[in-house]
Amino acid sequence: MNNISDNDFGEIVDELDKKIIKALETDIPLTLNPYQKIADNLNIDRAELLTRLQKLKERKILKRISAILHHRDSGYQANGMFVCHFNKQEIEEVGKEISELEAVSHCYQRKTYQNWPYNFYAMMHAKNKEELEKKIGQLVEKYQIEDYQVLYSTEELKKTSMKYFASNFDN
Repeated sequence: MNNISDNDFGEIVDELDKKIIKALETDIPLTLNPYQKIADNLNIDRAELLTRLQKLKERKILKRISAILHHRDSGYQANGMFVCHFNKQEIEEVGKEISELEAVSHCYQRKTYQNWPYNFYAMMHAKNKEELEKKIGQLVEKYQIEDYQVLYSTEELKKTSMKYFASNFDN
């Protein structure tokens, strides 16, 4: 990754872009329209905010904007990463179906390794371990999965937003 100095960065984005990026380094407002709230805080129109975000994405300055789910704070005490293997012909379709399940917050495809044959990962949540295992059992039965594992969360170590600017970066 290229290191961009503060001076170089000033040529890539303007002051408002910097303010927008800084606003996204904090928690997204818990409201029906968080982009409107962010725009209001920046004293700009929501349309301008969305246009600038799109341009920052197109220029590859921002990769993505995502929310962080604090599972335990939201009432989900059982959290497990379900892993299994799907063949190339089925992984995209099955992955899309599984990603839409209420118990799944996110899922993705990864490379397999000699001692780790799993290429599909789905983070699943439930109120307790019994409920989670029931949901996993339904998933295994529906897709006829024979080889899988569940990597249960035991402790949440770190969940923070990415910081792109030092707190004293104002120029």
